[in-house]
Amino acid sequence: MRLFIDTGPIVARHNKEDYHHNQANATLDKIASGKTSYTKLYTSDYIIDESITVCRSRTHSHAQAIDLGEAILHSKSIVLLKVEERIFSRAWELFKERKEVELSFTDCTSATLAKTNGIIDIYTYDRHDFRALGFNTISEL
Repeated sequence: MRLFIDTGPIVARHNKEDYHHNQANATLDKIASGKTSYTKLYTSDYIIDESITVCRSRTHSHAQAIDLGEAILHSKSIVLLKVEERIFSRAWELFKERKEVELSFTDCTSATLAKTNGIIDIYTYDRHDFRALGFNTISEL
């Protein structure tokens, strides 16, 4: 099974002060060791952008933000999906249509990429946003 990983768990893993730090480590370690049904993690260039930015903002550490970026970019267990023009356009339409759901535009790109790639499970701490779009959400395993 495939799992799309959102910004929250990525930032939590790399920030010891994050409320979800231990939970993110335990969940991601389980996935990496093959102790779950998830064989691959997927994320996007927009999630990497958001994760690096949030990490820098919360930790005030350029070095920690770089470490996070390097860890994701060199990970053998994360597949990077890119927001290309077609995905961007569909995400923009979703953002405009779903005003009743508190979605960021990045959430819309994630949802569009996940649906396009047949991914129905999202590892996130923004559970209600993605559930409203028909996804299964997990916050820990």
